[in-house]
Amino acid sequence: MEHHQATLEKLEMLEEGGKPGGEKYLKESSQASLMDDVVEEPVAFLETAWNLVLVLGHTDCGLLDLAIACFLWLASGLMQISFFVILLSEDFLGEPFGKQVEVAKAWRESIAHDFKHMDLGDESLVSRVCRADRTLILSTPQMQMLDQINAFIGLGTADFEAPYFQPGVLLCMMCILLWCLYLLNEFRLVVFSLEAVSQLPRGPRTLWRRRGSFQTISYGRFAVYCLMRLSRFFIAVGLLYAGVQWLAGTISITELILNAVALSAVLQIDEMVFAALMPKKIQICIQDLEAIKVRYSKGRSQTESLILVVAISLLMLWPWTHNVGPLSWDMIEVKRQYCGGTQNFVVADNQVQGITVGLVTSDYASAQSDHHLNQTSLIRFAVSRHIWQEPLGTSNYIRFGKDRSDFVTARDMTMYTRNFHDSLCIDFDEIFLGNATHELQEFYRPYFYSASFGSGFPDGASCAEMAHLCHSLVPEGRLVRHVQHANPTLKVLGEGCSKTCFSEQDTAMRFTACKDVDLEETPHLREEWEAFWDSYMPMVEQRVGVNFSNPSLSFLPEFLAHVKNVGDLVPADLRLPHLRHAAGMDTAIFPADLPVSDCAQAHQLGFCGVFPVEAAVLCAATCDACSALHNNGTIV
Repeated sequence: MEHHQATLEKLEMLEEGGKPGGEKYLKESSQASLMDDVVEEPVAFLETAWNLVLVLGHTDCGLLDLAIACFLWLASGLMQISFFVILLSEDFLGEPFGKQVEVAKAWRESIAHDFKHMDLGDESLVSRVCRADRTLILSTPQMQMLDQINAFIGLGTADFEAPYFQPGVLLCMMCILLWCLYLLNEFRLVVFSLEAVSQLPRGPRTLWRRRGSFQTISYGRFAVYCLMRLSRFFIAVGLLYAGVQWLAGTISITELILNAVALSAVLQIDEMVFAALMPKKIQICIQDLEAIKVRYSKGRSQTESLILVVAISLLMLWPWTHNVGPLSWDMIEVKRQYCGGTQNFVVADNQVQGITVGLVTSDYASAQSDHHLNQTSLIRFAVSRHIWQEPLGTSNYIRFGKDRSDFVTARDMTMYTRNFHDSLCIDFDEIFLGNATHELQEFYRPYFYSASFGSGFPDGASCAEMAHLCHSLVPEGRLVRHVQHANPTLKVLGEGCSKTCFSEQDTAMRFTACKDVDLEETPHLREEWEAFWDSYMPMVEQRVGVNFSNPSLSFLPEFLAHVKNVGDLVPADLRLPHLRHAAGMDTAIFPADLPVSDCAQAHQLGFCGVFPVEAAVLCAATCDACSALHNNGTIV
C-alpha cells in the first residue's frame, strides 16, 4: 500500500509542476518509466498440507485437529518419498531392457529350434513366434515381447530396420515431456512461494494485520517454512528422476499414457490429503491466506523464460540420450536375436552317436505364396477333414491304429519295412477309382489318398495324374511309387516299391533273353533310358550323400553323360569285369587262380551249373546267365 501511495504522489507532482526538460521532470519521468517495466504477480498459498506451518498456532482449533493436521502433513510427505523409492526399486523397474538381448539369444539357441516344438505343418517354433501365430501355446511371452517391440518401433513382422517414424519413441518422449512440465510447474511454485514469504517483515513473533494477512512472521516460522518448501523441492526432483526412468522403461505403447497419468496423481497426493482429510478449521485458515505480490520486471521475465527453455531442453535431451534412444536400439537387437537369420530348421541331439541332427522345416512365407491345396499340409488337411467330414476312426487320410501299440508301430514304420511286407504290385487306382467295394480299400485307403494329395488331387487321382512324381526324389514321390510303378533307379523298398514287385520282376527276368536293344528304334525305351540317367546323379547325391563336386569324382558327370548318349558303359577294350557282367558279357580278364583258363572250358566242364554265381559274374554270355542277374547287374 505504501508503495502505491508513493507512486500516486509522484504522478500528482508531475501533473502539478513538472515541466518537460527540467531536472525534476527527467528524474521523476525515469522513475515512472521503471515502474512501467515492473508488474506484480500475486502468489497464492495453495491448499496443501505443506502450508500448515504458516497457520499453525493461529487456527483456534482443538489439540486433536492439530495433531491430525500434523500427522497428515507428515504422511503426505512420506507417501511421496515412498513412491520415489518404489519407482526406483529394481523390483519395480525390472532389469534393464538391454539384458533381454541375452535372454533372446538363449531362447533362440535352445527352445526355438527344438524339433519337439514343430507344429503339424512342420513349421519351427521360432517361425511361428516371429510371424505372430495366435494359435501358439508355447513361448507366448516371447511373442508378446515381439508384438510390443513391433508396435513401439513401428516395425512389420519381417522388418529389422527402424523407420523414421517410431510411434512408441515419440509417445514416450511426449509423456516424459508432460511429466517434466508437471515438475517444472512444481519447481516454480516452490520458488515463488519462498520469494513471496521472504518479502514479509520478520520479527520475534508472528503478527496478523487481519485474518489471513501477515503483519510480521517469526524467524522460526519462516525458517521452518523454508525448510518444508525445500523438502518439497527435493522430493519433486526425486520424483522427476524416478518418473523419467519409469516412463523410459515402459515398452508397451498402450501403457505409456496410463503410466504418465498415474505419475501426475503422485504429485497431487498432498492436495488430495488436504481436501479429503484435513480438519475443516485448518482448511479454512489456509484458504483465507491472502496472496502476496511478487514483482516482475521485463529483464527478469526474459531471464526466467530463457532458463525454462534451457531447462526443458536439457530435461528432454537427458532421457533421449540415456534411456529412450538406447531402448529403441536394444529393441531392434532383441528382435534380431529372436527372429534374425535362418528360422526354418529344427535340431535334435543323438546322444548315442554324440552328434546333432537337423531337419529343414517348411517356410510359412513360401507356403503362403504357393497355391497348392490352399497352402495346407497333408497332416493338417487330414485333421481338418476328419474333424468336420468323416466319422470317428474312419478316414481317407489317417491310418488309425487298433490300439496304442499299433499306433506307435505305424508312426515309426519305415517305408522299407512297409514295402517288405506288402503283398500287392498293382496300380492302386484300379482299387479306388474302378471298384468302389474292393476288399483291400480299407487297408490301402490312407496310402492312396495321401499320394493323391501330394500330387495335387486331394479327392483321389488316377495313376496317370500322379505319374509326374514317379521319378521325383521329393518325399511325396515315395508314396506315389508305393501305389504305382516307378523309375528303375528308384525301384527299391526304401523308395516305395513293394517286395512283391521285385519278386515279379525277378521271375520275368529269368525268362527274358539277354540281348541288346537299339534305342534309336524304340523311342519309348530311349526316353526311359535317358530318364534313368538324368535321375541317377541327383538320386545318388540326395540318398547316398555322394558329392560329385569332389575333385576325385570330377570325371563321373562326363562319364554318365557319355553313357546316356552312347547307350553303352565304356568301349569294349576298357571294360572292367564288374561292368562286363553287368552288361551280360564274358569277362575279358579271367582270374589265373581258377582250375579253368576261360569261359569255354568252364562251360565244357559243367561249371556253369555247379557255380552259378561265379558263372554269372565271369561268363554271363557263355553260360547264358543273364536270367540270374537283376536289371542293375546284381546277383539274385
